[in-house]
Amino acid sequence: MFSHIRNVVISSFILLATPALAASIAHQNLVNQAVERFTQANKQHWSYQVHSIEIEEGEKTEVLAQHIPHANADKRWHLLQLNGKKPSSKQAEKFAKKRQNEGFSVSIKELIKTDALTLHHETPEYITFTYPVELSDLGEDALGKLVGSIQIDKRHLNIDHISIHNTDEFSPVALAEIDHFKLHMQFMTIDNTVLPKYNTMEMTGTFSFFIEIEETSKTTFSNYQKHLVVTDDNTI
Repeated sequence: MFSHIRNVVISSFILLATPALAASIAHQNLVNQAVERFTQANKQHWSYQVHSIEIEEGEKTEVLAQHIPHANADKRWHLLQLNGKKPSSKQAEKFAKKRQNEGFSVSIKELIKTDALTLHHETPEYITFTYPVELSDLGEDALGKLVGSIQIDKRHLNIDHISIHNTDEFSPVALAEIDHFKLHMQFMTIDNTVLPKYNTMEMTGTFSFFIEIEETSKTTFSNYQKHLVVTDDNTI
């Protein structure tokens, strides 16, 4: 019912910085650099497998697929398994056609407000900031009711993870009330390139007062392979 919301994708530390403080310009620059490092990486160089499990209104859908972003549009996606079984030719063709223009759907810059960061905590290896979240896909009522956090690997200047959760109920669409929303995005580094590792999403609430909303999803990225992409003029 609310799959468009899903697509927007507790660690222990020795605290070195308390209480929470407004982030300095240097901290903002650090986060901006880490974000730019992820967004500027050429994802066309990487093929990978994606395993997704989505449960919506009690119905589970499990997909295992291969993505080759530099291939021709109709050859980019290969459905390997659907709900634990080998797909039919028709299912595989439909999947490839539907996904042919899709790739990494991680819009980091939309999730982070670097001009509103608050220093949360810090260790010798990591530094974590919190910030207010504004996501247009979740509606105006969600403004002021979502908090995000971003953890940066200080030594490598990489994003370690991003998390978002709600602090109050909100209504993304008419007649819907969301009482629990949590999004977590974990990253990893391969060959000096920051890539998605997995995303999880949880959402519960009600629709039209009586219908329960309960959605969960987890998407895991694995088997990354780096490729040289050849153009008419050169190799990039």
